[in-house]
Amino acid sequence: MSFLQANSPSPLPPAMHPDRIFEPSPDFRDKFNRLPFMYSHYLADHPLMQLPRLVELANTLIQYGPGSIRCQASKMPKHLKWTDATLKEDLQEKLPEFIANIEHSESWLLLYSVQRDPEYRALVDQIIDELEQLTGQPLRQEMSWIDAYIFIASPRAVTSYHIDHESTFLMQMHGDRTSNLFDGNDRSILTDEELENFYIGDLTAATYSDAKQAKAYVYPMTAGKGVHHPVCAPHWYQNGEQYSIALGIHFDFKSDDRRARVHQANYYLRKLGLKPTPPGQSAFKDSLKIKFIGLFSDRHPQTKGDVLYSGIRRLRGIAAKIAQTRKIFAKKA
Repeated sequence: MSFLQANSPSPLPPAMHPDRIFEPSPDFRDKFNRLPFMYSHYLADHPLMQLPRLVELANTLIQYGPGSIRCQASKMPKHLKWTDATLKEDLQEKLPEFIANIEHSESWLLLYSVQRDPEYRALVDQIIDELEQLTGQPLRQEMSWIDAYIFIASPRAVTSYHIDHESTFLMQMHGDRTSNLFDGNDRSILTDEELENFYIGDLTAATYSDAKQAKAYVYPMTAGKGVHHPVCAPHWYQNGEQYSIALGIHFDFKSDDRRARVHQANYYLRKLGLKPTPPGQSAFKDSLKIKFIGLFSDRHPQTKGDVLYSGIRRLRGIAAKIAQTRKIFAKKA
């Protein structure tokens, strides 16, 4: 269960609630969780997206632990793995400074699970209500997890090329940047092996190339614009000459969680020298793989990591014990 589902929204003053968040478009129904698309929204001047309020939010979130915020140097090439980026130290002491002086601090900050603050939770709840209407999908019924992040970055910052398990709606609140989105269903862009490695725990498995860039959906984003990228759709961003603030709503869906288990089973089958059938080509094979990984997965996951990786963690633990037992018997033989 997500933080959003576990807590009901707190009321806000009427002025805090826009009458409508999204400009309606057929793309919400036609392309949702299939292809990237751009849309318009009305949150650019929202009080919750102003720097002073974001400093307050960051100070609240950091009380949940250092994992609630990621802060790194903003200057990095798009092909560099985000795990290789230079992290900024002394986060708790310098956080207000990084945000308040974001135009000059050469920082890239990610505030995780902002719905832990009641005011942001109420806004996220309104966003989901409207997205359910626009997409025609019962999102709350279908999702296994939801998170809301806020990205704050200095001018010319780069968000490097990567994929996410989540289906995302990203809304630009301040500044301009260029979004480069890719079709995750195109295996010339994202291979089965990259997906398998990603779902086994290598979050940087997707690799950028100039050949892939030629197939990108390139959208110029300004305040009031947003983009949608489906689950596992590769993407990277380049900020313009102003600092950037963006809100991301990230959904995990049960159907995508099941597909992830197929990729995980395929990873091990490929390690055995086999050529596994990709997800979606055989319902029978998919069901066997889903059930197998499911045997080892948490029945009541408490985190997003538990949803995706609890089965893999247990399998690795079993494999490690078998290997250890073999070594013991080999020494005695």
